[in-house]
Amino acid sequence: MMRHFYILSMVLMILMTVSCASKYRPDLKGKNRSAERIKLVKNFATDYFAKCEKRDYSEFQGYKMDINFKNKLNPESLQRSCEYYNSRYGTITIGELTDAKSNYSPKDFLDYFIFKAKASKSDSVQSVRVNIYRDNNMLERISIPRYRATKSKR
Repeated sequence: MMRHFYILSMVLMILMTVSCASKYRPDLKGKNRSAERIKLVKNFATDYFAKCEKRDYSEFQGYKMDINFKNKLNPESLQRSCEYYNSRYGTITIGELTDAKSNYSPKDFLDYFIFKAKASKSDSVQSVRVNIYRDNNMLERISIPRYRATKSKR
């Protein structure tokens, strides 16, 4: 009897977590989803993968970046990342914005911009995500998510 109660409580907890998950990453609205921010993030993603394709591992110019992210984009690290992306995915092109989210937590100041992406060697690349700080438009990370990009319901 106790075992059934434990299983039932676990199932209910999982259902509550899944039903509330969308509240933790609401859609971006207003000034946080401005055309200027979208352009900035898309240009960075395009420049990043263009540098990889050209094998140009020099420092990025014209972008404000988090100090940790900037340090991560040193020539050696950028070369390793680019070689990995090029060998695994080929040329990556950035498409239109599919989603823009923000964390609901007051201690997290990141916004997430997700763009459609296409790779020449692989169909597994569906999107590229760029994180940017909300208060000062400073770039924090670029990544290829392992999940499929989905359109948000508006």
